[in-house]
Amino acid sequence: MYDIALLEYLGIFAFAASGAYVAIDEKFDLFGIYMLATITAMGGGVLRDIVTNVGIPLFFSNYTTIPFIILGATIPIILRGKVKYNTLFVIIDAIGLSAFFVSSGIKAIERGHNLMLFLFAASITGVGGGLLRDIITNRKPEIFKTDIYCVAGILGSLLLWFLYPVMGTHVAQHISLITIFSIRMICYMKKLNLPVITKL
Repeated sequence: MYDIALLEYLGIFAFAASGAYVAIDEKFDLFGIYMLATITAMGGGVLRDIVTNVGIPLFFSNYTTIPFIILGATIPIILRGKVKYNTLFVIIDAIGLSAFFVSSGIKAIERGHNLMLFLFAASITGVGGGLLRDIITNRKPEIFKTDIYCVAGILGSLLLWFLYPVMGTHVAQHISLITIFSIRMICYMKKLNLPVITKL
């Protein structure tokens, strides 16, 4: 799991940066920028730990994520939010998304969760922070209106669920990681989105 832990740190950095970008766009003060960055980066994991009743959320007992959150939030402040959503940022974000879904999925399997709780734990970890970010800033959640994002994570997580008992942790986690990352990047590059239903 050490390789996934490294990818998670990249994801935390990317999610913190996205929170900071939104906060700057919404004209938050300095404290607000760092708070929104933290919520975006770690909110999903905290929600997961609360719902799955594992005790004190990991974020409050493990401080190794804090430097990545600070760095992710500080760069947009230095750049005054001028560097927007570019391909490099999307790549880092996709790595983090993949790692969050897979690491949470493996933990859920090892704890004996059923399929529905497994999917919830993986999904809320992957997209919960962004969801909280958009709710706090009174925006329509991005995951519900643009990009193949959460769906990519769910598809990769389902692969993990079915491959884990057959191939073991190491092989299953890497196949799932590659699947989520590939779906996310292909959809981004090809500008593929789920259909939006409009009124007649």
